[in-house]
Amino acid sequence: MNENAGRLSGKVAIVTGASGGIGEATAKLFLKEGASVMLVGRSAEKLKETRDRLGVENGLVAFCR
Repeated sequence: MNENAGRLSGKVAIVTGASGGIGEATAKLFLKEGASVMLVGRSAEKLKETRDRLGVENGLVAFCR
């Protein structure tokens, strides 16, 4: 088991530039560590696509343009 898993549980991460590769990877890592994530970027459509690729359902990911 990963000793760091869940270390961000109960926290919220705001990821800017979230529709790009680095932003998406960062959001994925924060989710893996237990955080809820707010994706921020310039394109609402690209942010929605990023959220869909992250595959999280229970309200842990939101996005804002």
